[in-house]
Amino acid sequence: MKERRYYKRKLVNARVKLYSPELDVVEGSTRDISDGGVFVMTDTTLPLDEGAQLKMLLPQSRSPDIVFNMQVIRVESDGLGLMFLDYEFQGQRGSIEELRSSFRKKE
Repeated sequence: MKERRYYKRKLVNARVKLYSPELDVVEGSTRDISDGGVFVMTDTTLPLDEGAQLKMLLPQSRSPDIVFNMQVIRVESDGLGLMFLDYEFQGQRGSIEELRSSFRKKE
């Protein structure tokens, strides 16, 4: 089967917290991540539809205060495929590309 993803995925196991108006805070862990999105594994199937938007925190990351705005791309029994929309930090919104650039400068 031909790979149709635009961004290459990396296997990463990191804790995340998800929340939205439809959910209480849900904890999960990433299975893989790319520049475009992430698959988050959860203990149960979440009551979200494709296209729903939610927020994601990475509490163990270098910048745990960054809130990622995500869109549900895929719902599976063991988790969610999520696409990065943008991010929020200290009351400001920015694009994912701006965030990538700021981390490249620090490295």
